[in-house]
Amino acid sequence: MNSAATWALTSTLVGGLGTLAIFSFLAKENRFYRFFEHLFIGIAAGLGPIVVIRDFFWPKVIEPMFGGNVTVYPDGTLSEPYQPLYWLYIVPMLFGCLYYFIYSRRYAWLAKVVIGFTLGLYATLSIRGFFSEVVPQLQGSFKPLLVRTGDSINLYESLNNCVFVIILLLVLNYFFFTFGRREGALQAKVAPLGRPLLMVCFGAFFGSTVMARLALLVERVQFLLRDWVSAVVSLAGMG
Repeated sequence: MNSAATWALTSTLVGGLGTLAIFSFLAKENRFYRFFEHLFIGIAAGLGPIVVIRDFFWPKVIEPMFGGNVTVYPDGTLSEPYQPLYWLYIVPMLFGCLYYFIYSRRYAWLAKVVIGFTLGLYATLSIRGFFSEVVPQLQGSFKPLLVRTGDSINLYESLNNCVFVIILLLVLNYFFFTFGRREGALQAKVAPLGRPLLMVCFGAFFGSTVMARLALLVERVQFLLRDWVSAVVSLAGMG
């Protein structure tokens, strides 16, 4: 058996053991589960920096700085001109290194500067992402109640939009607490109708989550019954 086949067999056997270890938590927490849990977290923590360096830091920062992305052809021409402005990457790199001053009692305030800058940056990006997600939803909620297709009325689309607007108004009315709900008022009478509509929506979200988890479960079960069992049989045959 060559090295590639041996590595594939070994990885399949270890993957099957890890899957069984994680599934053993369904019975109770045990040392077998905790070992593979810590192993998975350690591998993920070690793999993260490697992926960042391999896929981003080295090809997009280090190589352009030193001209590693520029190919010199036999006639002396370059594939692209060298850009010395890439050396400006040193400024944010040095600024990010201020994080390590958190281990110094005397200069810990330098770490607070970069932490505050980072928090402000991510807060701005979050606000921008919020508006880019919510504003299209607000625009999409304004649906015409009467949809025309040419010279005729599209009954299906019109009914669909009417149902959508009614459900939207009922749900919004359920959370409308600015003014007190008076006994016998129309708002107070229709407000409870928003709760079952919310439950239907939450149920759909929960159902989609369960389906996604079941898809992962089916994939793992197929891996155990097909790949892992075959690897165990092959290992037994080699013995």
